[in-house]
Amino acid sequence: MELLFTITPAHTDCRLQAALQREMQQHAQQQAALQARILGWQERWLAPLVLCLGLGGGLLAIARPGQPLSPEKIIAMLVSTVLCILLWKRYSARLLGALRQHQAMRQAPLQGLLRKLVRAGLRARLRRMEGGYRLQLDDQGFTLIHDRGPRERLEWAQIARLQATPDFYKVASPPPAAEGKAYHIPRHSDAMDPAAYRQGLALWLSKCPMEPETPAALER
Repeated sequence: MELLFTITPAHTDCRLQAALQREMQQHAQQQAALQARILGWQERWLAPLVLCLGLGGGLLAIARPGQPLSPEKIIAMLVSTVLCILLWKRYSARLLGALRQHQAMRQAPLQGLLRKLVRAGLRARLRRMEGGYRLQLDDQGFTLIHDRGPRERLEWAQIARLQATPDFYKVASPPPAAEGKAYHIPRHSDAMDPAAYRQGLALWLSKCPMEPETPAALER
């Protein structure tokens, strides 16, 4: 049996927002993990490093290399050390907080640019999938043929997940099978008789080894 359907620019627009949201969520998770590692490094090493540099610079200014240490210089070094530690305890949290705020402010413009770049890349990729398709069913699986030539095959036993969204049935294979690809089959078609398409789609669903998932928050 063969089904005919078309992936249209309207389908692309429907899928683009959800795909963009998934990509940005994944990027946000990666950024959060990176920021957590950076903050951990700052809390563990940055504060002691800045304290040691400031304290060392102050002591070197008092006790110049090659000059003898007088009692006055030793007292000045001790007082400087105590003052430096007290001032650091009082203001270090504020200093590190300002540094983190500065880092966050620098990230905001980059997030907007990243979103534009990701959106452009996703749109270009999804637009390549537009066009007419033939879905051929047999006992072992189905073959999806694009009108521009590409042909892809998926066996029924290779189906790892089936999701139902308002516009598509999304069927996916596990990563070892067909490189973990996902196929989007429209729930409605203008390329053939609607009743015949619904009947063929029901046959396709009956051959899938699982019932379609319907997430609470439907993604397109």
